[in-house]
Amino acid sequence: MDGVESRIGTSAPAALGPLLRRLRVAAGLTLEQLSEVSGISDRAIGDMERGVSRGPRASTIAALADALRLASDDRHALAAAARAGRTKDLPRIDTYTDLPLPRVVADFTGRSDELRKIRDGIGGAGRGGRCLLISGPPGIGKTSLAVQAARQLSAKFPDGQYFVDLQGFAQNPLSAVGVLARLIRAIEPQASAVPQQLSEATDLWRRVSTGKRILVVLDNAADEEQLRAAILGEGPAVMLATSRRMLSGLDGVDRLPLAPLSGPDAVALLEQLTPGRRTAAAELRQLAHLCANVPLAIRVAGNRLATRSRWTAGDLIARLSADNRRLDTLTAGDLQVSAAFAVSYDQLSPAARRLFRRLPIAAGTTTSTEAAAVLIGRPADDTDDLLDELVELSLLEQTTAGRFRTHDLLRSYGESRLRQEESPEEIRAAEQRWRQWLLTATIEAGQWFEPPVPGSDTRSATGPAQSADEAAAWLQAEGDSWFAALTGAARAGEHQLVVDVAESLHWYSDHWPHWHRWHDVFALSTEAARHLGDDRLQAIHLGYLAWAELVCVVGYEAALRHADEAFVLARRAGDYRQMGWARDYRAWALTELDRPGEEQLTAAQEAVGLFSKTEDWIGLSQALISQGIALQHMDRLDEAAGAFERAAAVAQGPATAPIEALRALTTVGALCRIAEIHLRLHRWDAAVRVATTALECSDLPDTALLRSRTLLVRAQAHQQLGNVAMARADLEAVRDIRAAAKDAAGLREVEEQLRTLPATGQ
Repeated sequence: MDGVESRIGTSAPAALGPLLRRLRVAAGLTLEQLSEVSGISDRAIGDMERGVSRGPRASTIAALADALRLASDDRHALAAAARAGRTKDLPRIDTYTDLPLPRVVADFTGRSDELRKIRDGIGGAGRGGRCLLISGPPGIGKTSLAVQAARQLSAKFPDGQYFVDLQGFAQNPLSAVGVLARLIRAIEPQASAVPQQLSEATDLWRRVSTGKRILVVLDNAADEEQLRAAILGEGPAVMLATSRRMLSGLDGVDRLPLAPLSGPDAVALLEQLTPGRRTAAAELRQLAHLCANVPLAIRVAGNRLATRSRWTAGDLIARLSADNRRLDTLTAGDLQVSAAFAVSYDQLSPAARRLFRRLPIAAGTTTSTEAAAVLIGRPADDTDDLLDELVELSLLEQTTAGRFRTHDLLRSYGESRLRQEESPEEIRAAEQRWRQWLLTATIEAGQWFEPPVPGSDTRSATGPAQSADEAAAWLQAEGDSWFAALTGAARAGEHQLVVDVAESLHWYSDHWPHWHRWHDVFALSTEAARHLGDDRLQAIHLGYLAWAELVCVVGYEAALRHADEAFVLARRAGDYRQMGWARDYRAWALTELDRPGEEQLTAAQEAVGLFSKTEDWIGLSQALISQGIALQHMDRLDEAAGAFERAAAVAQGPATAPIEALRALTTVGALCRIAEIHLRLHRWDAAVRVATTALECSDLPDTALLRSRTLLVRAQAHQQLGNVAMARADLEAVRDIRAAAKDAAGLREVEEQLRTLPATGQ
């Protein structure tokens, strides 16, 4: 380390982790840069700095000292710290000659698939020297599963079954030599001494275990080093290991990540724990859900219910439903869910702890790397390393590339640590930073679906997507999160931001119409517009809300009220275009309310006039459809066909509908209705001709339902003309569409039509 004087005294060995970190920072190197220069993996260096690995080999320390270009004093200090760590890790026991398996849990429940995988993996015939690693978050049941499997397999290993608690999360976990010492003593009690050098202890372990049909359970591993030397490369011996860590650096092992129990197994465990109680199945399911199906939490909840005779399941559900009390409630004697989580939390680096406790701020089922980076104000690359640290310790699960999730109890624990360790000001700042980032990104994603304005492009090159498909995928993946952020913005009085988000999404909502949150989105934006006191904005967002009532929640009366209120506000603002949309929504609502007639026709005709006046061609095409529907219901079929023909012509004009999907939907919808009118008037040839023209325009995904409807019209016309083969082909195409859409009722309907179709004909 050129020109850098020694900063560490030599009177007593320093702790390796803090010393190495200070020397690296003084050298101006990141962890990754030190890894590249030294040839030591960044994970190994990180484990040293976090204190997970306290006594690395002398060759490793020499490589790090060379890479840091340490002066003599610093080099000696680093070596002394490593030696001190190795001294602390010397075997602390020398008398273990019996390592029996623990008793199995009497009420062990479920895990049949996992037990089968273990039996197939290490219990079957084939290669020897097998090791299977069970990993997962605290309280998930790793040890219970390992012991249960070992007991079931014991007959296959007549030379012995051994269990060693590696004390992975104790202050001083067993060293690799300590692990081997216990195993050697158990198998060969007469062994005089166990070498303190790892290589020599490894050789002795392999000699004493060679040829023996033994099963070893190594529970609660802290790191790869604890296990690596014990894994046998050949012979009939097998090993089961458990760890909260993924131990990604371990080669030659099979892996079994452990998830929470299935719903039925979680309920079955609760029933086992509460014998004699008559608890409704729905309450048991709710209790299991509140415990996130985590076995430790279920065990605590079951024990509390079993030992409190005056409590009902409803009482416990009420306590667990209060998020700020859930972890306190999940305590029974010395069983504490939060204590199990705390052990893992304390193993994290300070930056990873900060990320873990802030992740619950990002509401949603999953969290992206980018959102996590915003929460802690660090670059995405650094954040990715911290997320990996959480995944490695099983506090987080990676679902897809760049997305992560955790179960509700760990989220609750993170929230509790956030409240304990950070000030309200820090929490509010993190929440606001996340909310602003996420809602800005949402606006940028929504802009991909707006009609392009000639000569301009409002889409952001720095947004979360580079195409409409990417934008749609992002909006759906982040749906729960950005909706939570939108709700937070409304609560914080950020009314203009709420309006801007809803405005950017209203075109996209047509592409994802059945999402359950649209009504809430537009209800929030309508209320925000009221707070802003802008009549025009209120009219616009009342229109969006009317659409949501019509499409998403089947609230037709409410849609009618919103449309009429929007008309009054738009007229007061002098906005003829919004007056037109309000009247079109009114006509649509009257249709859905089955109130056809002059009232409906008048609303549609007013909309046609207003859109024509403002040259809003998109609105005009929709209003003409509404007008045609009203005329169709009044049996003025030729007039209705004329309105639909005009709607199709407007939709296909050069200045009509810049959005291709809307152009197709309007055209296909109008032509389909014309074909239906021809069918009703027994104009079979005309019905086939118009339906065929409509189908030629319906190759976009958003037109699948209209395509199905049009095919049905053409099939009926073909059947009337005696073209049975053509009718059958159309009905089979409808069947395929409805099967893909998982429309069970529609599928049964078309299959019945196929069954009743004549078997002969051309």
